[in-house]
Amino acid sequence: VEINEEDNNMAKINQQMILQFNGREFDLGAVEANVKKNWKESGKKLSEIVDLDIYVKPEEAAVYYVVNKETEGKVEL
Repeated sequence: VEINEEDNNMAKINQQMILQFNGREFDLGAVEANVKKNWKESGKKLSEIVDLDIYVKPEEAAVYYVVNKETEGKVEL
């Protein structure tokens, strides 16, 4: 998706992404927050994150993540 200058000047949109799986709901914004919290609790700084890949595995009740294409982690869903 291409974003132009007009799009950048629009008012901020309140957004929530919910994953529904097997009768349960998971707030993906909270998932991202938990990943970042786990990163900080491991003694690292958020400013160190350049790339963040998050993999949600609801069937395992787990979230796996990779920071900067090298450091892996896991948090409970």
